[in-house]
Amino acid sequence: MDWRTSLSPAIQENEMKKFLSVAFISLFVSIGCAAAGGNIAGTIQGPDGAPFKAAFVRAQNVQTKMVTIVLSNAQGKYLVNNLAPGTYEVWANAAEYKSDPAKRSDIKVEDGQTLSLNFKMQKSAVQWSQLTRYQAGMLLPIPASQPEARDRDVLLQQCFGCHGMSKWGMRADHDGWANAIGVMRQVGVADIKPEIAEQAATYLASVFGPDSDTPAVPTQLPGYQAVKQDHESWSEDALNIVYVDYQLTGEPKDRPGTGRPDKNGFIWLEMGGGLAKLNPETGEVKIFRLDDPTRPTIHEVFPTADGSSVWLTIQDENALVRFDTRTEKFDPVYKDQWDGPRPRQTNTIAPWPQFRNNDTETIGSGPRTHTAVADPAGNIWASGRPLKKFDIETKKYTNFPDVPDTYGIAIDKEGNIWAGEFTARDYRKLVKVDSKTNKVTKYLPPNTDDKLNGAPRRVKVDSQGYVWCADYFGGNLTRFDPKTETFKIFQIPGPTPTPYGMGVDHNDNVWYTSFYTDITGKLDPKTGKFTEYPSPYGERSTRDLNEDSKGRIWYGAENIFRVGYFRLRTASEMAAVQDTK
Repeated sequence: MDWRTSLSPAIQENEMKKFLSVAFISLFVSIGCAAAGGNIAGTIQGPDGAPFKAAFVRAQNVQTKMVTIVLSNAQGKYLVNNLAPGTYEVWANAAEYKSDPAKRSDIKVEDGQTLSLNFKMQKSAVQWSQLTRYQAGMLLPIPASQPEARDRDVLLQQCFGCHGMSKWGMRADHDGWANAIGVMRQVGVADIKPEIAEQAATYLASVFGPDSDTPAVPTQLPGYQAVKQDHESWSEDALNIVYVDYQLTGEPKDRPGTGRPDKNGFIWLEMGGGLAKLNPETGEVKIFRLDDPTRPTIHEVFPTADGSSVWLTIQDENALVRFDTRTEKFDPVYKDQWDGPRPRQTNTIAPWPQFRNNDTETIGSGPRTHTAVADPAGNIWASGRPLKKFDIETKKYTNFPDVPDTYGIAIDKEGNIWAGEFTARDYRKLVKVDSKTNKVTKYLPPNTDDKLNGAPRRVKVDSQGYVWCADYFGGNLTRFDPKTETFKIFQIPGPTPTPYGMGVDHNDNVWYTSFYTDITGKLDPKTGKFTEYPSPYGERSTRDLNEDSKGRIWYGAENIFRVGYFRLRTASEMAAVQDTK
């Protein structure tokens, strides 16, 4: 079958596939605890011998480097189940605590066997490098002098988009910090302007220099108690999440923001100058690179519905390229030529009020290709500057100058394209385009003024046709009803919620990851209830969430060069945890 005619099946076939997918997920959930494998179980105690709640217990397969992460419940019990046979390393940790012993090695897991491993938690110093972006932004010292205070603002606006404190576990003078920033420029992970590098180095040397008065650990600051994440604060439901992550190449540009499942169960990842194919059962990763030694930035990859192709968006080259999954070869790169007006940009990352709606651009304003979807005819639509449509027959682009800057993009059952205007200073609408007629319609969310700062970043469509927007600066999940053309806003709880990654599961629950607080969250739209789950990472930098056919939701962990999925335990698994001795 020619890939040009098989990218998107008919709507009726889509519906049947969705029904079968949901049925399969239900079957998977019902038998999940009975899957083959071995188990590790035990109890976690605090320093006083009492049960320790919400400790992360990690079990890493020594051969595959796959890590399964669970949480201890209110009774201190944990269960890591369905592990592949092999040798593991196991350890536990929580904010301000580490396990004793620090790590158990050479743990042999066999099919059908449950090993008992207990840990006792001991108090441990919190390092600056372990803070979330939100915590760091609240605690970083504000210099008394105005120039150095501005340098701090530059750091928060220009650097926190890629990382917060996770890369700064050191003390150094100005030259030391300048050299560290220079390394990032040399390896190509960041295009840092010299004046920005100088301001960042100046501030870091003033607060993390050899003679700085800044405490060695952030817990010594009076503001720490107001921003700490207490392990006792999580709900019982929040402890039922399971994370599994995978090691990638570790190369600086191989930092996927998400994982994209295909029809065959493989996970596709954007990598520096190419893409990767992950087998989630074995952890095997296969890398494919474009014939370009500069390794251009691939913003996202998009597997087609029939499994024959994966499309890559080459961000700064404003281009698309197709990868043939059968031949494992790339087609020629299709570059879009766009010389239209450049919309005024603004801060796209820092959520604090003083940075919003200013004219400090945290990203360039040039043409770019961002995220892609396929319409029913198989044509590829890509968000970016501007919104564009690529005809797979003619290999020509249609640009939409009245939609000059978009971020998230999705498609509904009728073939309408939905996109969010986000990065441009003066554009904050939800956009619909009829893929057959190219007619553009825009809808203004009710909270887009300069005070409330609403703007749609990620965009997804659920099974009922509702369009969901991750309102990053507003701290909301926003639902749009195309039938009534009305918005409903769901306010995310907690301080500085910044929903970046967003996905809709087979039950139409809406999942999100908060970029600054690094919390995983779920909204049940039927009840309006939010459940927030602790994250095992201080900084994850997840940019999107995607569910696979087994109900697992895939995420990227950019700052630690890994990709993974999370899922909720079944009722039988939760009962098994409770039965742990």
